[in-house]
Amino acid sequence: MLEDPAVGAWAFRLLRQLAHGAVAAPSDAPSWAGATMLGSLAAAAAVRAGARCSLRVPARGGRLWLPSLGVTGAVGRGDWTVVGVESGHDGTVVYGDGGSVRMPEDLTARAEGWSPLPEVGHAVPGTSRAAVLDHLSPYRDFRSLRDATDLSAPEVEEWRSQFRRTYELLRFTDTTAYRVVAGTVRSVVPVETASGLHIVSASVPDAYGAITMSFSSDMSSMAATLIHEARHQLLTALGDLTPLFVPAREGPEPLYFAPWREDPRPLRGLLFGAHAFAGMTAFWRERRRDGDPRADFEFALHRWQLRMALVALRSAVGLTETGGRIVAALTERAAAWWHEPVWGPAARLADLCCRDTRATWRAANLAVAETAADALAQRWLDGRPPPTELPAARITTVRPLGARGGARTWLARLRLADRNAFSKVRAELEAGAHNPQGIPRASAADAALVAEDRDEAMAGYREAEPAAAAWIGIGLAAEHDDTLLVERPELVLALHSALLRREVMPPGPEGLAGWLGARPADRTVRRRAGRCRSWPV
Repeated sequence: MLEDPAVGAWAFRLLRQLAHGAVAAPSDAPSWAGATMLGSLAAAAAVRAGARCSLRVPARGGRLWLPSLGVTGAVGRGDWTVVGVESGHDGTVVYGDGGSVRMPEDLTARAEGWSPLPEVGHAVPGTSRAAVLDHLSPYRDFRSLRDATDLSAPEVEEWRSQFRRTYELLRFTDTTAYRVVAGTVRSVVPVETASGLHIVSASVPDAYGAITMSFSSDMSSMAATLIHEARHQLLTALGDLTPLFVPAREGPEPLYFAPWREDPRPLRGLLFGAHAFAGMTAFWRERRRDGDPRADFEFALHRWQLRMALVALRSAVGLTETGGRIVAALTERAAAWWHEPVWGPAARLADLCCRDTRATWRAANLAVAETAADALAQRWLDGRPPPTELPAARITTVRPLGARGGARTWLARLRLADRNAFSKVRAELEAGAHNPQGIPRASAADAALVAEDRDEAMAGYREAEPAAAAWIGIGLAAEHDDTLLVERPELVLALHSALLRREVMPPGPEGLAGWLGARPADRTVRRRAGRCRSWPV
């Protein structure tokens, strides 16, 4: 019973409220209900053991939560009420001012007034039970209390069937990942998502073993998501045993480029992400044995993301000896991956997405000082060339218009996984549809670029409203791949803004990038810093 992740979520929230008050840990439950929920644990323990008990327990919406077992139907009235539990040798009855429920002998089976937590995963040696689908527990959501959601039998069976197929895929593809997932994941909390392509998932330290996750018919994506969240949980558990990070000093915490996020991440986020992506990269590497172009793409993309993170982690200050050992182990494990070639459309699209990811992050999170940008604008107005050393950029919290990405990467995944679906989405975008199949911010030019129709993509980006995503698209569609629209998009945006401040109509993005890229003979140029390197190193 204590292994139910929802119990941990309730306990940690209650302890924070008792120690720091509601400001530190706000609650949707009235003050009297928080601590007395301990009665639900006592009732669940008595029911499981067949012991006698007579308890009064708070129930949200009149439905009694029995941790690790399920919830009853409504036997009380109001948002929060107190219900009675009588358990003995002749069974268990839950009653309130709205009715009563007699618990069935088989607590894993549905019955009138009783909704059990259905098992969906695999039980492995050393674990007490298989993972359950938790659509019932009031504390299953990490953010706030939630009412039970009564899924139909077909809906539960759809989740169970898909999870069992996913576990089988893991067991035969990556036995290490299978053991990690089957031994770590205790409950899966279903959530909604706008796109069947993109699985939404999360996990938190308070609820070890719980994952919130949206449904997908793509078993490989489900498997990769389970690996991702399970490895987060493993590292969380290790961090509870021994510190991974040196205590922060005074001043702002350093932030880093994490290629899987649109925002800068602290050292903790970078290490946890690298640990998760190492597992995902290994999984997709094994999936390549089936000759799947999608697996080639995911392997190349995740390999690059992992490499960028490890480069930053190896030079970061703030890891303990244990944290450093984790980075060293990840680096050693991945060393052979850098030399494995990826060919064809998967390689080209992975390379495109790596460059896009890096450029979009720079446009969104880096800014050039206004004084430096104004100096560039003055040189441009004077007809002089740019300086030998272009201005540096710093992390900013103010994002420019249109500096969000991800659409081209999801389109690339769709093209490699289902060409017919990709063609349909492309046609919808060309017809003016918004967010087809839940792909946000995608454009017809993006689809043309992913289809490797560079001329059509270039024309579409040139006609688009001025925005970072379209300007980066121009750079990606260009014949030469060292344009500053991809290498230094934040600099092009800064120069454009500086000219507007002077009430001067700037040239287009290609003109600005071309002027900035006019390289004197003595200028040192770093090219292809964002390349995915899909060929042998």
